Amino acid sequence: MAIVVSHKSADFEALSKAALRQAALADLIELRLDDVPDVSEERLKEFVEECPKPVIAAVHGPEAFGTFTGTIDERLELLRMAARAGCRFVDIDWRLSLELGEVDGKCHRIVSRHETEGTPEDLAALHEEVEEVLYEGDVVKIVTHANSSEDGLRLLRYLREKGKGLVAFCSGERGSFTRVLAPILGSPFTYAAPAEIPGFETGAPTAPGQLRVNDLHALVPPGGLSHETAVFGVVGSPVSHSWSPRVHGMALKAAKLDAIYLAFEPEDFGAFLALADDECFRGFSVTAPFKADAFRAARSMDSATEQAEAANTLVREADGWRAFNTDAPAIRETLERAMRSHSEVPGRPVALGAATGLVLGTGGAAAAACCALREVGAKLIVAGRSEERASALAERFGGEGVAWDAVQGLEYDLLIHCTPAGSLADPETCALPEEWLREGTLVLDGVYRPVKTPLLATAIGKSCTAVPGGEWFVRQAAQQYKLFTSQEPDNELLRAAFKHALDEEREG
Repeated sequence: MAIVVSHKSADFEALSKAALRQAALADLIELRLDDVPDVSEERLKEFVEECPKPVIAAVHGPEAFGTFTGTIDERLELLRMAARAGCRFVDIDWRLSLELGEVDGKCHRIVSRHETEGTPEDLAALHEEVEEVLYEGDVVKIVTHANSSEDGLRLLRYLREKGKGLVAFCSGERGSFTRVLAPILGSPFTYAAPAEIPGFETGAPTAPGQLRVNDLHALVPPGGLSHETAVFGVVGSPVSHSWSPRVHGMALKAAKLDAIYLAFEPEDFGAFLALADDECFRGFSVTAPFKADAFRAARSMDSATEQAEAANTLVREADGWRAFNTDAPAIRETLERAMRSHSEVPGRPVALGAATGLVLGTGGAAAAACCALREVGAKLIVAGRSEERASALAERFGGEGVAWDAVQGLEYDLLIHCTPAGSLADPETCALPEEWLREGTLVLDGVYRPVKTPLLATAIGKSCTAVPGGEWFVRQAAQQYKLFTSQEPDNELLRAAFKHALDEEREG
């Protein structure tokens, strides 16, 4: 895999210094000359001679997320000058390929096509148009825009099928993962933004969705990427809030496994899974709103998934995807550990089996909580905004379903919160009014960001045992890691990774 770090500035001296400063992080350096049309051939030659890595010169306008506003002739002359100055490659838009013609010296051409609005269905036809304007030795680069993970996977599937040195990936935040996976599926290059270095001005990404080169290196396994690298990831919508990539990614790197862990945000889970057909995709963590979809998509499943009718883990097997629900055992273990100290107060249940548990919510996480409570023999009550859905869920597990407003009159010993209320998407909302929360309750909040949610703050104020969602998250992640890798997880490392992510967020 070769990483191209793309640098852009309106001042050539600043551009050259930044590129040289970060040359060690790159395999090739791209100089974006969009905003420096007055650079001299002599100065550019000096930079090329000083730079320890091969140089790509590019001049892009809006057709490729660039800012060049000059004439076509001015653009072509800049690229010809870059070739004469010793650049290894010049990047030319495919529509100007024939006008540029062959270039001088040992320079090669990258003939690029950017589709900035989306990813066309017929990628072969798009590619064929580019091939009609090539010269011998040209490299073809195709960059489409991903409006969903499905777009990114379609492009990667085409890359895998076409191969033969094609450089291809997607722009856009939802296509960022393609910049990491493209080398696994055949692309000789991938592009990254400059690293952020304290004390120095850092250039902005030159295209949407471009990862910083230091972040890209952090994702890559110790031995680099290859066609044998295993790909794992979290699938959800939205997914940017998930800490799974940080926690799983650190665990995989610490174990020196040839594997990476990424985030995917599809529009349609079934379509996403159908497109993730390459054998490099080995397993997925599944979060809201796709847990029921994962259950339906599986060829086989564990008993917790079958009971909950929701899966948070998929593992590729020879005959298809096998589903697991690691939430249920993680909830059970978290509650059992919390009960040891909670039960020390006289008058409280001494075991989970003697308690009445209230589950707030009716989604996949709530189903896992119901499964956990049934396994320990606790009495179950489910409350939801839809009494019908709450009753349907509770009935599957031998419990009682009630309307949300009925919570204020209920008697319960432990509460498991399974809605987004209080999360970063809704940080000011407490899952329950303070007067509805019973004093002395064992409260487990499924929200893990922020650590101290409004519900947990309320629980502490009412002499409850407050258990943050991080406990649940780390335990389910540990079980996922074992399913993904067939290795025992380093639980201390997973907790350290979670704490590190927490500390970074607080500092930020």
